[in-house]
Amino acid sequence: MKGAYGLIFAVFLGLLGGVLNWLYLENKTRDVASVSFLGVAEGVSVAPGQPLNGRHFVEVKIPERHAKNLQDFVYMYEDRVTLEGSPATRSYEGGELVFRADHRTPPAELKLADNEELFWVPVDSRSFVPSLVNPGDRITFIVPVYVNQPARATTATPAADVTDATADAVAGPTEEIGPFRVKSLGDRLGTLDVMKASRRAPVQERQIGIVVDTSKPEEVERAKRLRDRLANGDYRNIGIILNARK
Repeated sequence: MKGAYGLIFAVFLGLLGGVLNWLYLENKTRDVASVSFLGVAEGVSVAPGQPLNGRHFVEVKIPERHAKNLQDFVYMYEDRVTLEGSPATRSYEGGELVFRADHRTPPAELKLADNEELFWVPVDSRSFVPSLVNPGDRITFIVPVYVNQPARATTATPAADVTDATADAVAGPTEEIGPFRVKSLGDRLGTLDVMKASRRAPVQERQIGIVVDTSKPEEVERAKRLRDRLANGDYRNIGIILNARK
């Protein structure tokens, strides 16, 4: 009997030790400072363009020692009121964090630095996919070299159709001229998903605006050569190559 009592007592002490240990860890966890980030509540599904509201959000607590500089990239939970009512710029599913980079609005106006100039190049929309090209991308133009046609002034206005002056011109080999940095696609100054989230439809995306840095002689020379080729060919049959972004 004494052995049985001893065994029961030992089990009791073991259980008591486990409970006390759990209580100790629980109290220590409560003492750990945490940071509250903004997350998407479980079971929530938000489509691009759908207005965000309070029921979409949930508080996500992360121990401060693990958060580090996460607050530079993820919205704080206290900032949720700044997002309520604004359209989602992408789809969200429950369990995700809300990143600052996701909440963007299209640039309000076209801005150029003092050493920049911009000109538009009309590109056949059949030769590229506008939705896959965004401002900030780098592209190279594929320009046909026409023969039996005198050079034109570089200030020529792009023609919508083939004119009589170019009817007898024959397209020879092509030349690749670039790269150039894209500033706009028609009136689109940002990514397509951000523009759609703002319920705006892009216009004239085949008119690609490219930026030339006038402080770089080699870039100015590339732009002049491109203008000459475009004018000589009446801005016809232009294609593009999408370069890796740097």
